[in-house]
Amino acid sequence: TDDTVHEGDETAVIDISSVTNAAESGTQQITLTIIDNESIPTVTLAASASSIDENSSGSITLTATIPHMSANTVTVGFSVSGTATSGTDYTALSSITITAGTTTGTTTSKPTDDTVHEGDETAVIDISSVTNAAESGTQQITLTIIENESIPTVTLAASASSIAENSSGSITLTATIPHM
Repeated sequence: TDDTVHEGDETAVIDISSVTNAAESGTQQITLTIIDNESIPTVTLAASASSIDENSSGSITLTATIPHMSANTVTVGFSVSGTATSGTDYTALSSITITAGTTTGTTTSKPTDDTVHEGDETAVIDISSVTNAAESGTQQITLTIIENESIPTVTLAASASSIAENSSGSITLTATIPHM
């Protein structure tokens, strides 16, 4: 029966189990192959947003989608590059599982707020592995974590405003920033 589920080719082995009013000529067996007409699913990747504030209580959801159901569970793994550090600047991404009989799966990540000014940082997410499906071309998403700390300002102080040219003393200069 034609369906819309990718199952791969299927095999049916048919044996004669009993014969009435005749004799089986040796062992009779036929193997039939049903060739699946649905192609292997291709995975696309989308994000719920392209940026998030570092101090946000929200998260970004990544969704992997296949165009039609599969009889097999599809797993999508990731590699991440960019200026943001997994586990430090955001929660690490887990792989996405698209359960057999469905067409989407998700994972989420939350930014990690810190007190260090780093500027905006990026996480560049690429599909690194797919089981029971194929990547649709090259799927890549860049997420930006928007910095919430202000740029530190430097103040300079001196232990004295003048010193004699022939003095054996010294002046101490101190540069201070309120946070990193």
